[in-house]
Formats: sequence, structure tokens, C-alpha cells
Amino acid sequence: MTLYRDFVAWRRPVVLGMLFSFCCFALSVPAAADAAVSAEFDPERAASLRAHWSRVQSAFKGPYTINYCTCANGERAPVADENLNVRSDPCGELFGARELFCSAYRTNLARDMGEQYGLWVANIFANETHTWDERKPYDEIAKGFILERYYMDHFPEKPLTVFKSTGGISGAEFEARYAPRFFARYYATEEWEDFTHYLVQYELQRHFFVGEDEGVIHRARNISSAIRNSYEPFKPLRDLIHNQMSPGLVPMIEEFQRRHPQAGQRERFEQLKATLRSLTSVNVESLSRFASSAPSQALRDKLAEVLAAQPGIQRAEALGALVAACRSAVAAGSLTPEEAVRVVDLAVAANGVLTAESLALTEKKTPRTARETLALMQALADGGYGAGLISAREHDEAHRIFGQLLARESMRTGDMTQELERAMRVVEWAQSSIRGVFGDVWGAWTVVFPEVSRFPDDVIRSSPLFVYARLGNALADALHAELEMNHEVLGLRMNQGVRPLNPGLAFGPLVYFDDGKNYTRDNIVALESTSAELDPVAGIVTRDEGNAVSHVQLLARALGVPNAVFLSQAWERLQGLEGFPMFYAVTPMGRVVLKLEAEMGPEDRAILAEYRKNMKRNGEGDGRRPGSVLRLDAERLDLSVDKPMPLGEVRRKDSGVFCGPKAAFLGELRHYFPDNVAAAVVLPFGVYADHFDRAVVAQPGNSTIQAPVGIPLKAYVHGVYDRYFGEMLTDSKLSADDLAQWIKPRLEVIRHSIEAITLDSELTATLRKTLEGEGLIDKTGNSPTGIFVRSDTNAEDLPDFNGAGLNLTLFNLRSFEDVLEGIKEVWASPFTYRSFSWRQTVISNPEHIYPSLLLMESVPSEKSGVLVTADVVSGDMDGLTVATAEGVGGTVDGSPAETLFVQNGEVRLLSQFKSPFRRLLSSDGGAYMTRSTGREWVLSGDELDQIVDAARTIEREFEPAMSSDGRRLPWDIEFGFVDGTLSLFQARPFVGNSDIRNLPALAALDDDLAKRENESFSLKETITWQ
Repeated sequence: MTLYRDFVAWRRPVVLGMLFSFCCFALSVPAAADAAVSAEFDPERAASLRAHWSRVQSAFKGPYTINYCTCANGERAPVADENLNVRSDPCGELFGARELFCSAYRTNLARDMGEQYGLWVANIFANETHTWDERKPYDEIAKGFILERYYMDHFPEKPLTVFKSTGGISGAEFEARYAPRFFARYYATEEWEDFTHYLVQYELQRHFFVGEDEGVIHRARNISSAIRNSYEPFKPLRDLIHNQMSPGLVPMIEEFQRRHPQAGQRERFEQLKATLRSLTSVNVESLSRFASSAPSQALRDKLAEVLAAQPGIQRAEALGALVAACRSAVAAGSLTPEEAVRVVDLAVAANGVLTAESLALTEKKTPRTARETLALMQALADGGYGAGLISAREHDEAHRIFGQLLARESMRTGDMTQELERAMRVVEWAQSSIRGVFGDVWGAWTVVFPEVSRFPDDVIRSSPLFVYARLGNALADALHAELEMNHEVLGLRMNQGVRPLNPGLAFGPLVYFDDGKNYTRDNIVALESTSAELDPVAGIVTRDEGNAVSHVQLLARALGVPNAVFLSQAWERLQGLEGFPMFYAVTPMGRVVLKLEAEMGPEDRAILAEYRKNMKRNGEGDGRRPGSVLRLDAERLDLSVDKPMPLGEVRRKDSGVFCGPKAAFLGELRHYFPDNVAAAVVLPFGVYADHFDRAVVAQPGNSTIQAPVGIPLKAYVHGVYDRYFGEMLTDSKLSADDLAQWIKPRLEVIRHSIEAITLDSELTATLRKTLEGEGLIDKTGNSPTGIFVRSDTNAEDLPDFNGAGLNLTLFNLRSFEDVLEGIKEVWASPFTYRSFSWRQTVISNPEHIYPSLLLMESVPSEKSGVLVTADVVSGDMDGLTVATAEGVGGTVDGSPAETLFVQNGEVRLLSQFKSPFRRLLSSDGGAYMTRSTGREWVLSGDELDQIVDAARTIEREFEPAMSSDGRRLPWDIEFGFVDGTLSLFQARPFVGNSDIRNLPALAALDDDLAKRENESFSLKETITWQ
């Protein structure tokens, strides 16, 4: 990596804000992935925003007005007169007043774009500070400053940058004067909180880290003017320098020199770059200037330790401690805004030195011990905390990990590997922080400026965590050499940056996910983030796990779909390979292998052949149903139970008899937790069967096929199933797409016919009476609580298939009439293509699928989640995994969650909830999205105790559920909290796929890992940093 070496040798003082970003190749995200990033902007709103931006940039100066000088009396004086002659003293000539600053302003159209969409461009510190209005969304504007600066630094030829390079847009000396005032005012805003705003504060000051020496600023302006006077093409860069100094200008000037060798003036260019560096860079000696302005003796002492420390790990540790202390001082809220700005500046400067010096250490290739590596990683984690990339909780967890490791002389190689994997979550936490903090403006920015999608990687690469990741990789190399284990991603052996989620095996073409469903069940799908609406696929690669207990993760686990998280380097290797067939395996012990078909060796082909042979042994000659095929026990069905019944009359033994497992297990929960389970009414299978038997086929309005209108629906469904399962599914000439195109319109006919059913009058009368009796509706037919209508089929929570999230749940219906319509809609939901196609993979007699319904009181959960009585990755049942998000249904849909692992009374943080949004129930019915609270904790200590105690009771009192191969299964428990009180929504077995785990060829990829994991690894072991 000579680029890194050359960079360190070339520039010992650190150019803040551009650290490494110009010496590392930028992440290039494929177009399909870009679309996923901005998917929160629906297509109509995205089109509207793009049209608005087109109108903004169609003006001569784009988002900027004409140039004004803002005067001390509050007036704005145009810089030029009506004949475009520039006035020498506009404020004095027009108003007899003193000039404060000169600049353009944001046009009305550009301002409207910010107010309507959250996309703030044409950001100028002098303007924003002078016109400060507490009602303006300064958090969005601050993020606009950062993202606009990033965009301009990296894309100088784009229109937004060109508009800013127009002469007179702003003055660098004015911006250097007003920027610290804006920083202070931002910190002083009422909503500022460390957890949600410190990262913005830090990035704002990092991107605009400029010394306040106006003499040096004027020198840079004069040199740039002299260059332009001799070479006109330099004008855009000259204007950028005059408008605003930034760290990104130096590489832009160097790029200009490379493109324009004819410009000459080498000495002037070198003077200009040196002048700009003196304004935007630091080295360890320059930190001494902060000694007099540090607002506390504690910070001054930390700074003195840095200045006295020996170069190397000792100084890195002192720098890390200083930066962490800066963050903690700002977070405490006891500083004045001006003091806080100075402390963040100190953190930015010290982190720059920490990063550069640590990178220089890694370049020396001197053998280091594992202990030295861990010590430096801990210092760099401190730097990540000081940069706002990890939270106080994550920082504490990192220190706990490193404290335990550094307290040992040696440990089992397997334990060391596991702890290092936990330590490497720090980088994932940082990525999550960036996505969460900038999430409220991310959709708008990436819709109009998709190149901004590279910003998160740039932030990481410009921080101490960039070096942290390199050291982690070096240590992992040493450990995996001991274990003789590496992941293999498209020809590259990797020990980090890949994290297995569940084992499985797949072979098929790679595609990128988008909402247009451009994939089939034969594809290996790459997702930017977990989607709640993923159709069946062969394998999953995700850039963001979301959370480990989302419905899609559970379905993938149950069906043996290989699933792994690919971080930056691994994700980048997928580029340009869409459509290529690949072999994809995740082994039971967590090794990940992804290969192009052309790169498969004899061992890979043998594994794939055994997998396909295993499928054929189970009766599916075409291999379209991997693993064991489940058969529903139709003998247990009792369709004679055909009246609504209160939940209290239902118990676990009734599952698969007259109701599904959801109602049966919830009834069991109601028995043991009468105060923690909401009121509910169950509509048994028999109610559906009565109506289904009497239903006739109806023609959907926009169907592509002509349905046989009026014939019995039951006969139509049997005919469709006989053709599909009896003939088409075994026809090798038909592709997955052929099958999908045939079945989709027929499923639509079935759904439409069910929704057209007229409910029996006796049923509606009985149901109304039962709902009234449970307090779910009043005499007028309105629901004071709201009602959830939840599907509950007999094809869920089977030994090797849980069916999580496949059918419809209607949120918070507020009237009896809405409930009646909702019943039919939910009855029809098992016939959506997504639901049908996931189930067809494992169920051999789908004609016996029956839905019961659970009509349940709406619980306005302030926080909700899932607890699994095991480690969801390893399967270890000695601990509990608890994933919780703010609002209703926040974990099952794949959203980021606060994830904790509880074992032997110890609580370990795996991830934090950092989403800017949460879903709440509306008093008018349905749900809506609103801002999250921004709190660092989701569950309180008491709430965690409540749900853990409930889980222990379930483990103790419930009869264990068993897998098809006789293993005791963990419990999957859905819960919520309102005002600190626990509500339980579901308990079901946590299902995995035993066929995949027992496949000998797949297990063979793990070789003798288990044996080697028990060997000792000494912290005196020497490794080479890279």
C-alpha cells in the first residue's frame, strides 16, 4: 500500500478533513445499491425533489442570489449597481453604514427546497449566523454544511461546486470569522444532545477546520489571484479559495496542476499549498496552542501528557485519552458554547495527530506483540469516541473488551478470536452512527446527489478507526493463521469485514436488491440493508444486518439460506459482477465462501453435488425445495370449531387443531401472565373454512388472465395447485421466472375472490358480541383501544420453519366495520406471492393451509422488541439475545435495534438503536412515523429485568419445543413496553435448519477448527502490522 506510505512521508502535519480520503480509493456503490440508500423517499416525492432542484440550478447562479454586502444597520447593499459596476463601499454609498460581510444569499427557491425536503444547499456561515432564527432547522442546516462541503471537495466539476466558485459568493476571511460563531450557536441549541448531535458538531468543525489568522487568509487569497491573473483557467479554484478555505483545497490544487502542466508558476503553487496547509493542518507540536484555551485543568493535564509522551504507542494512548476527555467534557454540558467549540477543535486536531502517527507506525512493518496491538487499538477506539463515531455506551463496551484481553497473558485461540470479533464491531457501530445521525436528511441528499452515498466511508477512513480496522485485520490474520481459517470472497482471503449470520449453501446469479423485485428465488441477492419485504432467494449478502431477529433473518435461518454481512472491502468486491453465477456457503462454524462459478474447485463442486443429491433424496427431483419437506398434519384439524372465542379459552395444545400457534401460544402466555397479555378474540380455522367452502371465483379488475368467474373457489384453488405442484414444479424446462409469471395472476384471483366474500350474518353478530365482551369495541361499534388483526396459520412455527412475517397484520383498526373488512384482507394474505413462495419451499401439502385470526387489543408500545433465549449466531442457550427499538414493531421489520446479550447476570452491548425515526400508533387508527427520542438507551434496567424474568418463566413453565432432529429449541418472544409495563405479544420456538447444519460436505469446510480453537494464544505473539 505505497499510497499510505507516500502520504505519511509527504505530509507529516495532518491536513484535517481530507485525511486519507484522497489517498484511499472512494467506495463506488452500484446504481442499484444507490437506489436502496434513498429508498425512504418514495418515487413520487423523489421525482418532485429532483424537479425542484432542476428549477434551482436553472438560474444563472443556481441556488445563490446576487452578491450583497450586509451592513451594520441590517440592510443588504447590492455589490454591483444596475449597470453591473462594482461599488467600492456598497454599505457606505447606499446606507452610510459599516460593512459586516459580503456574500450572496440562498435564493427563495433554494430556501423552499430546504424547508420542504430537508435539502439545504448554498450554505454560508456569515449568512446563517447573522440571520439566526431559532425556528429554523439548524440540525438539518448543519448537516447540509457538512454534506455540501464533502460533495464540493470531491466533485469539483459538478454544478453545485461550480456555482460556489462564482466570484463574490462569500469571503474566506468572513467565513473564518463567522464559522466559530455558528458552531457555538449550534451547540447552544435547545435540542443539542451528545448522543445525536456530537458527531455533527465534530464533523462540522473537522470539515471547516481553519485557523483564524486573517493575515494568512489574505496571503492565500493574494497568491491565488496572482496565479489566476497569469492563467485564466485557474479562476474557479481561485474563487473557491476566496469564498471559503477548507482542507479539501490542497488536493484540488494538486489535481489542477496535474491537468494543467502548462500553468507553470510552480513556486506560487507551492506557496499557496503551504499557506493553505498552515491554516488547515496540525502536528503534535501545534497542539500546544490549545493549552491556554483549554477550559479545565483536567484537559490541560491531558494535553501536557501528550506533549511529554514519547512517540509511539505511549503518545497514541495519551492522544486517545485526551480526545475521549474532550468528548466527555463537551457531553457534560457544563461548558459555555465558545468553550465547547474550542474543546471540539482540540479533539479534531488531536485526533488528526493520533490517526497520522498511528498510520505511520503501521507503515514501519516492525514486528509488534499482540499486547501492543490491542493497546493501540484501545487508544484508537478512544479516538473514535472522541470523533463521535461511537457512543458512550459503545466506548464503555470497547474498554470492557480490551480491559479483559489486556488483563491476560494468554487465552484459548477460539476465545481470543471471539473477543476480537466483538472488538471489531466498533467499526460497524461507527457506520451505524453515521447512518443514524444523518438519516433524516440522507434520503433527500442521495436522491439529488447520489455521490454523497460515499460520505460514510469517507468519514471512517478519515478517522482513527481506519487504522483501528487495519490493526484488527493484522491481529485476525495471526489468529486465523493459528486456526488455519479465513473467509474467501471472490478470490480474496479475508479474516475481517465479513460476519456470518446463518449457515447455508447456495448457487445462483448475483443481483442487487431493489423494490422493483428484479430477482428470483434462484438469485443470491445483495442488499444495502435488510428489507422487510424480501421474496424467497437462494442466498443473502447484506451491507447492514439491521438486526439479527428480524422476520427476514428468521426466515433465512429456517430455510437454510446462507446469509452474511459484508463490510466495505468485501462489499466492494461485488462490484461489476451482477448476473454472474456464484457458489456461496456459510459453514456451521462461520466460515464464508463466495466464488464465481469459474473459480470453483473440485471440493466446491463436491459440496454442491452432495447438497443437490440431498435435496433429491427428500423427494424433490428438481431440487427446488432444499432440505426436508414438511407435511402439514391434516388429521389434527378440527374445522367444526367455527365460533369466535376469547383468548382466555385457548391454550398451547390447540395449536394446529382449531387455531394457529400464534393464538395458542398467546393463550398460554395469558395463562401464566394474565396482567401482561392484552385482550384478544380468536377466529378459528373453521370460520375461514366455512366461508372458503361457500366462496366463488371473482375476476380482479386488472388481471392478466381471465378467471372462471362463478365456479367454487375451492375447486379453482385445487386445480391451480394440482397444475403447479403436480406438473410445473417438476418440469425442468421451466425456470423460476416462468413459474412465478404463471402463479402470480392466479394467486391474485384467489386473493380477490376471498376479499369479495360476504361474511355470514350470524358470524358478524357473534363476533360483535364477543368483541364487546372483551372490551375491544363499544356499543356504537367503535374501538376505544384499536384492534390488531393478525394472521395465524397452521403453517407457522413448524419444527424447521417458523413462517415469520409472511402474512398480513393490520394495525390499529378503530371500528367494527374496519375489522370485518380486515378479516377478509388478512384471510387472503397467505395467497400473496411472497407468502406462497416462501412456504412452497418447505410444505408439501399447501392445500391444507388454514388461517385463524387473532383480533387483539392495540398496545401503544413506546418500545418493542424480540427476546431469544439463546445466542442467535452461535446457538448457545446459556444466554439471552434481546433486540429492542423505539415504537411499534421496530425489530421484526429489520430496523436497527438496541441488541443486548445477557449471560450469567452480565449484560453486553451488541448494537444500539440509532434510527432517526420510530413508528407509533395513531388515535385515529393505523400508525405513523415520527422522530425517535434520541435517547441513548431503549430499555431501562427495570424493563430489561422484567422481560428477562418473563423469559425465564417461559423456559421453566412451558414444555420445551423440539426440532426435527430432537434438539431443544430456544424461545422467540415478542414484547413491548408502555409506561414501563411489559406486554407480551407472542412466544414461539426459535427455528433453525438442521439439514444445513448436518450436511457433511458443508461441515467439512470447517476442517479441524474446533480442535485448533482450544490451543493457547499468547499476547507476546509477534505480528506484523499492515
